[in-house]
Amino acid sequence: MTEEKSEAVEKESLHHRAERHGIYVIIDAVFGLSLGLGAFSLTELPIAEPQDLFLAIGFFGFSYFVIFMSWMSIRVYFEDYIIYGDINTILFVTGFFIAIMPIPIRIILMQVIEPTSPAILEAAFTLYPICLAAVTLTMGIMSFAFSKQSWKIISWKDFVHLLTEGVGAFVMGIIFLVSAFIPYENQIKDMLDPGIIQILPPPIPDISFKLGFWFIGGIILALPALIISKIIIEHKRLSMQTKVS
Repeated sequence: MTEEKSEAVEKESLHHRAERHGIYVIIDAVFGLSLGLGAFSLTELPIAEPQDLFLAIGFFGFSYFVIFMSWMSIRVYFEDYIIYGDINTILFVTGFFIAIMPIPIRIILMQVIEPTSPAILEAAFTLYPICLAAVTLTMGIMSFAFSKQSWKIISWKDFVHLLTEGVGAFVMGIIFLVSAFIPYENQIKDMLDPGIIQILPPPIPDISFKLGFWFIGGIILALPALIISKIIIEHKRLSMQTKVS
């Protein structure tokens, strides 16, 4: 890993290295502030019943998980796995969407608990998956970029981990992005076959298809993509071993 970092440093100009460090500091702060502001916004919600509280914590918990796991995945490319090249624009855009994520989170929870404007709820439910897509797509891009630059010098275990993680993140990013354009009022029962709807327990059929699409897409697309990528990588490893022997 030391040789890998040295090679990356040699390919960076002093100016680019300073930019990367500055972006690292800003992005680090943005992720932390996004989590903090998102949690603080829960204190302003009009909680009237127990289910309102569980809804608020559950929705924020999902956002917390995505943001936390994304930052844990992205920050390694600053500290351990250095990517050389022009990635600052990608990180700048990602930081912007992370910074504004507490806004749709708060609007969605406010509108679900005390509905006042379907148009505002629709707008928030369009912006929210775009924010999620920006983060997860960045995870995939960073993983692909590093794997391409350093696959010859990192350990095979690290290569497999980074690439498969990147594939899963990138596919989920596409799923989030597509879901942004699905109308919020469309429910799962309106989109799936009636035979499938009958076996789904309540209240799943009444959930917005936009939300269901995240989990359906993850099972139908992201999980198979991850499995296929592992199979392809293993085939590549075996072929490389055959050539060496």
